[in-house]
Amino acid sequence: MLECVVNISEGRDQSLVARLSQACGHPLDVHVDADHNRSVFTLIGTEAPRGLSVTAIELLDIHAHRGEHPRLGVIDVVPFIALEGSTHRDALAARNDYAERSEEHTSELQSRVDISYAVF
Repeated sequence: MLECVVNISEGRDQSLVARLSQACGHPLDVHVDADHNRSVFTLIGTEAPRGLSVTAIELLDIHAHRGEHPRLGVIDVVPFIALEGSTHRDALAARNDYAERSEEHTSELQSRVDISYAVF
């Protein structure tokens, strides 16, 4: 089992946070911080982070974002964490798959929005 703790640059508009929560199914936790204008979604698996990411890119505009926390984009980090029954290698594979699938959609998304991302 893999946990994923996605950091999204939105923490003030509760209707947007609700739509983001719906996009990832049943998050284990959502921590919302209005001062930092950031939400942290704790998810299980690999599909929920993808759904959340696509929705965040569609709904959010980083150019309008203001908050205390530095940010890379509407999606800041997408770390995969190995839990019981999975390994560090599983987490790395999930990270790589997420990055590859994100890259496949970059051309289409760039035609609609200005995005950038980093993979570590």
